[in-house]
Amino acid sequence: MKQFVWGGIVVVLLAVGGYGLTGALQGLDLSPAPKASSPASSAPSPTPTPSPSTPAPTAAALAQFDPSAPAAANLDLFKRTLDKAAQTTAASSVEAKTLTGALIAVGFNAAAMQQSADQTSAHLQAPTLLVSIRLGGQCLVGQFVRSDASISTEIAAPIQTGACLIGQQSPVS
Repeated sequence: MKQFVWGGIVVVLLAVGGYGLTGALQGLDLSPAPKASSPASSAPSPTPTPSPSTPAPTAAALAQFDPSAPAAANLDLFKRTLDKAAQTTAASSVEAKTLTGALIAVGFNAAAMQQSADQTSAHLQAPTLLVSIRLGGQCLVGQFVRSDASISTEIAAPIQTGACLIGQQSPVS
């Protein structure tokens, strides 16, 4: 019952508050309570149980895109690649092709990518750039913000059309 309550709270918070709650929820132990041990099994467990402050083990950091790896491992590579690409030049000089070119260089498929335009419809420099990669039934989505040269990433479901980004995009080359 405790799992259901926590799961319901997390779903409601994410639905109401959006994605910014990830940091606030980080560190909460949402795993089921340990079962009481029986008298016959009083020997200590041979493997230590991680404490709530110890991060859960993750897949090894990928250096190249691996289509068989979990989305989270590819998301980590996606973010690291975008971070590195965004730092190669001044924030005002970063273009969508800078970001997608770096992703292609580590093995992501250009045909599965989308990128936003570098300019707004008023022919001004776009304040943010979006890039995405469709991996099966999921999208890796990245956003570069010019004002602070930050990168944020997430795994999201594709929109109804099957695309990962909404709005006008420029071709990925």
